Amino acid sequence: AAVAAVTRNIAVRAGSCVAPLHHPIRIAEEWAVVDNLCGGRAGLALASGWHPDDFVLRPENTPPHNRAALFDTAAQLRRLWRGEAVEFPRADGSMMPVVSQPRPISPEVPLWITTAGNPDTWAEAGRIGANLLTHLLGQSIDEVAEKIGIYHQALRAAGHDPHDFTVTLMLHSYLA
Repeated sequence: AAVAAVTRNIAVRAGSCVAPLHHPIRIAEEWAVVDNLCGGRAGLALASGWHPDDFVLRPENTPPHNRAALFDTAAQLRRLWRGEAVEFPRADGSMMPVVSQPRPISPEVPLWITTAGNPDTWAEAGRIGANLLTHLLGQSIDEVAEKIGIYHQALRAAGHDPHDFTVTLMLHSYLA
């Protein structure tokens, strides 16, 4: 949020928000604040998480449920961002429609799915029309190239043009 308020041109993104650890309304509302502060330059990379102990925050999403929770959250987040009501359960189990506040400036949330190496995640990111964030930890450049092919094929099959989407490669660095 601090970077958002003191810059004018830099896109401000989470890389990565471990979506299954947070409620979709909380993600939508907190990032709508950032979107307002930066004049509509916010975007999010969502990850599934991997360490079981982290899921003490939302034990229902502990692996292997984390991947499904990631994509459910992505769909809910997109709807909330657009101002649509999304139903969530009350304590008694009945459903309550919620519209998140504040409203973001951007009409659609720029969305990335973070993936390490699972080809199914690359394909699912393509099917839902999300950008992709990955890295070279545990996968080679050639393996990433193969997975980009899977991603592009899934984008095309879902009616998306791969030229409209971005694969971002994180390069972890250490600066002393």
